[in-house]
Amino acid sequence: MITLKKSLLPVLLFCLSLTAFSQELRVASYNLRYDSPGDSLDNWKYREKTVAGLIRFHDFEIFGTQEGLKHQLEQLKSDLPGYEYTGVGRDDGKDAGEHSAIFYKTDKFELLDKGDFWLSEDTRL
Repeated sequence: MITLKKSLLPVLLFCLSLTAFSQELRVASYNLRYDSPGDSLDNWKYREKTVAGLIRFHDFEIFGTQEGLKHQLEQLKSDLPGYEYTGVGRDDGKDAGEHSAIFYKTDKFELLDKGDFWLSEDTRL
């Protein structure tokens, strides 16, 4: 029994030392809801500052967005210095339509490569 305890001690100490090297990574995902003029009080112009404020408050290193139009993403980028994003619009694979973008802090991450894929060749599906 003593031999077993002695052999487990180095393993336990090694495992405990690993926690000293662990890092926290704060990530989130937001459905921005596309900017629709008919949204009345839910219009993007009323939501933009709140969304940016939540991201600043939680200090996310990476966050994903859904349903954001190009101008919404550009507004967020303007409201959140130190972030960059990547993503394309679903209508033309560039700027048109809703985007699923990924924002990241440029002081912590460097974009090395990017790409997109669709689950179907027919974008109507």
